[in-house]
Amino acid sequence: MLTDEVENSSDTMKAIDLLRRQKLLRNVTDEVIKETSRHIRYRRFGKRDFVVHKGDAGSSLLMLMSGKLQVIALSEDGREVGLNFVEPGDYFGELSIIDGGPRSASIIATTESVVGFLPKQQAQALFYQNPAVVEALLQRLCRTIRQASNYRSMLGLSRAYARVYSVLEASIKKSAGDLLTIENLPNQQAIAIMANVSRETVSRAIRSLIDGQVVERDYRRLIVRDAETLKRLAKGEAELQLRKKVMGVDDQIVSKFK
Repeated sequence: MLTDEVENSSDTMKAIDLLRRQKLLRNVTDEVIKETSRHIRYRRFGKRDFVVHKGDAGSSLLMLMSGKLQVIALSEDGREVGLNFVEPGDYFGELSIIDGGPRSASIIATTESVVGFLPKQQAQALFYQNPAVVEALLQRLCRTIRQASNYRSMLGLSRAYARVYSVLEASIKKSAGDLLTIENLPNQQAIAIMANVSRETVSRAIRSLIDGQVVERDYRRLIVRDAETLKRLAKGEAELQLRKKVMGVDDQIVSKFK
């Protein structure tokens, strides 16, 4: 398994291959990868374990090798509010490496995960001595700004269902054959934290999408059959049309018994 390779293997080539999969390191030289592998250390986290606490000193750059994490903040009344998910290959903690400030958010594991920790001194050398890494950081900054803007727009939606739809719509990826999917669907509690709703609301919202033939469940993923409708729902539109579509299916069933 990937986690066993990371934690137990002394084979340098395996470590290099694992690091090459990291988004931050895709375009650097083998020598940079080897230097990074000499300093990085790995740690396993169980589900719901805190990987990072907001306000902690930023002593390392972190890279997710396997599993899934969620960036969270606490509201004034102590509730968790999800900001975004961290997938394998993603890195985080770069802000503290650059400006020396404390961690800006907390991060928890939503599944069993393995995280690599690169000490601050080596992370700074990686940043400042490699143009390919600087380019990756700038691209990441642009994505972060866009995501923050979209997240503010999502929280501005008054309808709870619309916020759930917005979280799902933002997770769409194009798979083989141009199939639109939501891979590795987060559990309902994680989506509820992101959308600032109850877990029951998430369950009902996803069920309405399935009943309305907007998405189709395929084990741990959703196949998006009507991306345009989901996009409109994520904007707070088309809920009435979806409700009518779902009720229309029920009407057809009922009509058979008349």
